[in-house]
Amino acid sequence: MTSAQIALAEGWGVRATLSPLGSGRINDSYLAQGAEDRWMLQRINPFVFRKPEVLMANVARASAHLNAKRPGWTPTLIPTRDGASHAQLDSGVWRLWSYAKGRSLAKLDNDRQAEAAGRALGQTHRWLADLPGPRLEAAIPGHLQLDRCLVDFDACVGVEPQLIDFINARRHLAARFRGRTGTIHGDGHLDNFLFGEDGTVSAVLDLDTVMWGHWAWDFGDLVRSALGGQALPTRFAAVAHGYLDAAQVRAEVDDLVMAPRYVTFMIGLRYLTDHLDGDRYFKVGAHGENRHRALDRFRFLQALEAAEPAFMDSAASLVETRGLEDGLNDDDDRDH
Repeated sequence: MTSAQIALAEGWGVRATLSPLGSGRINDSYLAQGAEDRWMLQRINPFVFRKPEVLMANVARASAHLNAKRPGWTPTLIPTRDGASHAQLDSGVWRLWSYAKGRSLAKLDNDRQAEAAGRALGQTHRWLADLPGPRLEAAIPGHLQLDRCLVDFDACVGVEPQLIDFINARRHLAARFRGRTGTIHGDGHLDNFLFGEDGTVSAVLDLDTVMWGHWAWDFGDLVRSALGGQALPTRFAAVAHGYLDAAQVRAEVDDLVMAPRYVTFMIGLRYLTDHLDGDRYFKVGAHGENRHRALDRFRFLQALEAAEPAFMDSAASLVETRGLEDGLNDDDDRDH
């Protein structure tokens, strides 16, 4: 038996056929196929998540709260034989999820899907707004905080001079989005949204980094991934329209435009730092892959910068439209 099969048997008393699932670069994931049911089994990466008890407490709280708002919005944690949310075994920390149906899109086909993803993220933020209990402790300290990423990068050695110049020219981005606006998903990447047959999002995955943060961190990550490496103003506008409509946040034009640039720069910086630190965070097939990923994000960041005028026009139109709608709604409220 493999370590995953042993974990499934010891933790949950289940025997199933296991096969690798997804292309996650952090946790080990498996599809567990039983005689009648199927689940997702995961081993938590101990280097990334140093406090698994914090991680699992956050995940359990957030998933239960979201599923109370809409059943099936996130996968359900399957309790171990001892009734715990996870199993701590010699081979690591394991957890078992219900299997969520839907289609994951590595690349969007059209702007309608982009708007649906934005709407799903906005709805998730809105539902998390009244999460009971104390604010969530971050499972990864400093997660999504660009200033912290810059500190980690500055501790590295052997950085090429042209990359240092590129990064130094964009350090000012760290001054943005430092505040906190509420509980966020913490990993707004497109991969974490499952689409149903009707084209809407049927489920949201991966709450590992659910946290108290800034809405722009999630929004920027979703826009970045939805654009698919191209600075498309209409795709950006579609995500923003769906998000603003569902989340009902008051966003400034500049915030909407800068959010994907903030996240793109930060992710590129994290890849580069991990490359310089020995590839301990993101999985790689060979050393050098994280450097390649970093350069790819930096090139995309340059494309976003070049497209700023078109993005600003799109964002301004959306914010102006929402302002008019809010004014009409206010008038309606006064009439009543």
